[in-house]
Amino acid sequence: MGKKDYTQLANDIVANVGGKENVNSLIHCATRLRFRLKDQSKANKSVLEDLPNVLTAVSAGGQYQVVIGDEVVPVFEAIMKQYGFSAADAKSDADSTDEASEPAKSDSWFERFVAVISGIFTPFISVLAGAGVLKGIAILMASAQPHWTSSPIYISINALATGMFVLLPIFIAITAADKFNTNRYIAVALAAAMIYPLTDATIPKIAHLGSYPVDFKTYGGAVIPTILAIWLESYIERWFKKHLPAVTQLVFVPFFTLIVAGLLTFFIIGPLGTEVGTGLAYGYKFLYDLSPLVAGAILGGTFQIFVIFGLHWGILPISFINIQNYGYDTLLAVMFCAVAGQFGAVTAAIIKAKKSKNRSIALSAAISGFFGITEPAIYGINLKYKKAFIFGLVGGAIGGAFIGAAGVKCFQYTPIMNWFEMPLFIGKNSSMWLAFAAWWAAWLCSFLLVIIFGFNESNTEKLFAKVTSGKKSLTEKKTAKLGLDTEDEAAAAAESVKTEEPTVDTTGLTLADEIYSPIEGKPVALSSVNDPVFSSGAMGNGAAVIPSQGTCVSPVDGEITVAFPTGHAYGIKSDSGAEILIHIGINTVELKGKYFDPKVENGAKVKKGDVLTLFEPDKIKDAGYDTTTMVIVTNTNEFEAVVPNLKENATAEKSLIQIYNK
Repeated sequence: MGKKDYTQLANDIVANVGGKENVNSLIHCATRLRFRLKDQSKANKSVLEDLPNVLTAVSAGGQYQVVIGDEVVPVFEAIMKQYGFSAADAKSDADSTDEASEPAKSDSWFERFVAVISGIFTPFISVLAGAGVLKGIAILMASAQPHWTSSPIYISINALATGMFVLLPIFIAITAADKFNTNRYIAVALAAAMIYPLTDATIPKIAHLGSYPVDFKTYGGAVIPTILAIWLESYIERWFKKHLPAVTQLVFVPFFTLIVAGLLTFFIIGPLGTEVGTGLAYGYKFLYDLSPLVAGAILGGTFQIFVIFGLHWGILPISFINIQNYGYDTLLAVMFCAVAGQFGAVTAAIIKAKKSKNRSIALSAAISGFFGITEPAIYGINLKYKKAFIFGLVGGAIGGAFIGAAGVKCFQYTPIMNWFEMPLFIGKNSSMWLAFAAWWAAWLCSFLLVIIFGFNESNTEKLFAKVTSGKKSLTEKKTAKLGLDTEDEAAAAAESVKTEEPTVDTTGLTLADEIYSPIEGKPVALSSVNDPVFSSGAMGNGAAVIPSQGTCVSPVDGEITVAFPTGHAYGIKSDSGAEILIHIGINTVELKGKYFDPKVENGAKVKKGDVLTLFEPDKIKDAGYDTTTMVIVTNTNEFEAVVPNLKENATAEKSLIQIYNK
């Protein structure tokens, strides 16, 4: 068989990312081409996804990624042969502080703002949600028996629930430091200084510098002031690192950075951020109060569209600011119904689906939807078969109108709304039971619409096909699983809520092969991985492992078909014919081999347990990368079932994936 010619595919890909003149640089990783484009709006996502060998196109992190899969290397080589693009990449060195990195010039200010907010909040979103549930328990205890508020149990639970929200600037400082490429510890020290006046009763609330008032006790739970403070601190730190002698930097970079950034924060940036936040809260409240019923219907019917584009990350902080300013929020109440609408639609899809694959996806997505995570429902079923998505929006609008007209308010912030958060609706002029009724109205409306009218399961027409937020194509092409928000790179795979894999009936099937875990650690569902290409199943089915140590071994007997010199990814063809991709970490190709020590090369014969590479997970995390390791059967379509085992810790002696034939 002659060598496959990728010349035409190379030309088609370049033409549809805007042409040669639109490309700043090109690199590749184990599965995708990573373009840096001058103008991402010139890329034609729908045409790219229809090209042979192209699985999807993803806009994320300033890169336009064209996902190829196993054949990425020859496609990359064909493009480079034809066009000779630069291989420079703005994030080639994890420790670099070079400010010459290329911005995503086509991104609007709002897109950049959303990306920043997403990157800051998503790493600790699950903890915020958990603290919200704890706060709900505390509210229930106080409501049921007021005298319990003096008990040690209540005080402990309330402290666990409230502490994170009061000290939120500390959490923001950690993730904002990573986002703005500055020292975490200086950032935390600055955030701690903002909170400290709350702990000292001798510090006045307002002090005056001449006639200029300075509010020192306004930063508990502050969002925008903290983000602005760390953003400013990042520039100040870099300036001092550039201008101070190296021998003095250990002490005097933090010293001068804290003095300059701290004074500017207390006197200028903090008050400015507070005013911006107050303005956002006032503007939202003014519009909502014009007609809570209409506002609830509009927000309830559109909020999940914001989720598709990733814009909800630019909206949700308003809820936190509302609670700080007014003591309550209405946006979260409406979001509660918007989630119920999509959950109702995907629940009905379990009953109406004729394809067993869709039933499995709908079941898994419904489990996530119950816990307030709607992305699996949206990308797995509802949006792919557009009718279900529209019915979910209708249900959200009805529930939103109900909850707005009823005047339901939320008294504590949580980024994920579900039944466990319902006690947060208990408060003055609000009712948990009205929130409960609104949720059921949204759920039942969507559920009945799908039951009555179906969801056009045979329809694969795209809806919102031009979405460039980094999602998998909404067609059925090689889509076996679910998708997640891409700007959550900020983010979150190992810490976010994990969706369970649907149960697969293997009755009557023959076990063809077992793939053992290449890495010791905690197995998680592939659908929970914080990369839409892997989580969507576009590369094939499999599992992921959160490493507990840094040795990667061969999970099967076979041959190495791909061994990246960077040591972060390997392709193996097992003796039984399974084609396996092992990808250590997310976007770790950008480390260019740093913290990896590869032991095998292309073409090597390996036995199960042979060491493929050594790596340093702690240092990879410190460099800002997610170490979750994907183990994927890339020729999934050649088998009847590919079933992950997520029930026990992964080791080289335990089966991680079973492959079945008829």
